[in-house]
Amino acid sequence: MNYSKLYELPIVSIKPEGWLYQYLQNQRNGLTGYLDKVGYPFNSGIWKSSDLSEKIHSHSWYPYEQTGYWIDGMIRCGYLLKDKFLINKAKEYINYVLAHPDSDGYLGPKFLKSTKEYDRWRWSHAVFFRTFIAEYSASKNKKILSALKKHYLSNKFPHSKWRDICNLEIILWLYGETKDKRLLKYAEKEYSEYNRNLPDCPTSLKNLLSDKRPNEHGVTYNETAKLGAILYAYTGRKKYLNSTINAYNKIDRDHMLIDGICSSSEYLEGKDPLDSHETCDIADYSWSVGYLLTATGKTEYADKIERACFNAAPGAVRSDFKALQYFSCPNQVIADRTSNHNLYLRGNNDMAYMPVPSVECCPGEVNRIMPNYVSKMWMKDKTNGLTALMYGPSKISTGIGRNNQKVTIIEETNYPFSEKINFRIKTSDKVRFTFTLRIPGWCKKADIIYNGKIFKSGISGGLFVNITQNFNNNDLISLVLPMDIKLTRWPKGGIGIERGPLVYSLKIEEDWKIEKNEKRSNKKYPAWNLYPKSAWNYALCLDKNNPVEDIKIINKPFTNNPWSIHTAPIELRVPVKRIHDWKMEHKKKVVRTEWDDVKIIKKSFKGKFVFTSQLPDPKSLKKYSKEKTEIVTLVPYGCSKLRVTIFPWVKNEIKSY
Repeated sequence: MNYSKLYELPIVSIKPEGWLYQYLQNQRNGLTGYLDKVGYPFNSGIWKSSDLSEKIHSHSWYPYEQTGYWIDGMIRCGYLLKDKFLINKAKEYINYVLAHPDSDGYLGPKFLKSTKEYDRWRWSHAVFFRTFIAEYSASKNKKILSALKKHYLSNKFPHSKWRDICNLEIILWLYGETKDKRLLKYAEKEYSEYNRNLPDCPTSLKNLLSDKRPNEHGVTYNETAKLGAILYAYTGRKKYLNSTINAYNKIDRDHMLIDGICSSSEYLEGKDPLDSHETCDIADYSWSVGYLLTATGKTEYADKIERACFNAAPGAVRSDFKALQYFSCPNQVIADRTSNHNLYLRGNNDMAYMPVPSVECCPGEVNRIMPNYVSKMWMKDKTNGLTALMYGPSKISTGIGRNNQKVTIIEETNYPFSEKINFRIKTSDKVRFTFTLRIPGWCKKADIIYNGKIFKSGISGGLFVNITQNFNNNDLISLVLPMDIKLTRWPKGGIGIERGPLVYSLKIEEDWKIEKNEKRSNKKYPAWNLYPKSAWNYALCLDKNNPVEDIKIINKPFTNNPWSIHTAPIELRVPVKRIHDWKMEHKKKVVRTEWDDVKIIKKSFKGKFVFTSQLPDPKSLKKYSKEKTEIVTLVPYGCSKLRVTIFPWVKNEIKSY
């Protein structure tokens, strides 16, 4: 039995359109299609060749993890685009692994069969086997099920150590497809062992259920905390589900940044305007919260995924999808080889935009984010009805209702840049089913219009609305989601500006300079240093009694490439004052923390380093209250590559605009 409230559809039943289609096309023509042209480990051919020499990498499971992310994103992107180039390229890896099992059914590199050494982790299996899940969703190839069953049931490797426990995701999916109870028994046994052996780990069941602030590596936390929701789906045990719910409540409480992703550099940090996150965590957070969405059927988790994918995701990668950041931050006014302002790798190039930043997991993971978003936009409920969970231009074709009748629904919208979403139903015959629409939590009063007449109006946010009807061909359902401007408060006296699912950042003119000394780059996929060409040091000076009235919304022509700063379809005009003594931080010596094998050490470095500086002390801003007021432009966070998103605030004594 599956206790989930919602169920994913085959990936081939969903077709992205409009800007979503173009975003995935940019991926196809960028890193997703050609990451192997840039450098190691993506050019090594592992997962479709004999074992990689351990001399190439100090921990030899790493390149298998990193390339596994890339292949997973590639196969999903390929099926969503129906692109043979991506599909065939990804299937070379999938088919090689399926065709080369060991004598006991074990799949993958032979050296990972060891159970003794630290670097013999099978975490990379959990990453790569997601490609099998995607391929099975598209093809229903039964060989995948039999091969995975042999892999997990025919050898005695314990999956109860550290991130190895994440193999439960694959094992439980396999149980759901095969109903082989040995798999469920094995998964519960390993999870019990994990909690028995690591009771003090931040991701033990005990600590996930506690009020204790998590102190863990961001990817590890997201990947491991989700397991309770998956276990609940197949056991119905609420304790498992509650552990995952509480884990993500604690992220909101202690670590959530304005762009929708928890701070993680690389460990979970706070909510400071200079706290950053790995691009890895955009993929892992949105993927993991997806399990809470299916398990609980609650709108809040769809809200979270949209926020992450509409802000953090495009904000961490160039709009041509040819370079990304390792660390991405709400406030970053410089992004070059020296500008990483985090203590971890401080002064390094980790905030520059590169095809392969210093840590290779991020260029692998970035390919997964938007394909996973698209594949979860539509789901079914237990009545075989259809739920529109997350929004964007798309088309869904699937069997619906009691008789599983074929229906296509075309979703026409520019969301999240527009407030209106049209759903046009295509069916050969009249069909009765339940069509469910999500009302986002940020929306105060939504309206649903059915064939030109009000179906329901003034709907509060955070609800699902069920429409159970006999639907006819060309029926039109419109959802209107008014987007209000909202101000949010952040540490250091900071203020953020949001509207609907989008966060807004200062529009800073960009000066892109190619970094010629980066080995893992080339003419087609260069590494970039990014500098500001316009002022950035502004404080908001909105009317404290009615601040929203001072903000003007400007709608511009819409293109299918809305995440470029040059084609942003919405801009905000806001009054500010220039804070002349708020400047970049220049250093000739830095102390950074680094990993040295399995421990963190501190090292001192000399050079010329330039960092984004912290917000000025609110008390120091009083002297600017009589300065001239200017009007600046804000753009959606995802359009910005340099940005100020958390602003200081200065009281306005002169209204000169």
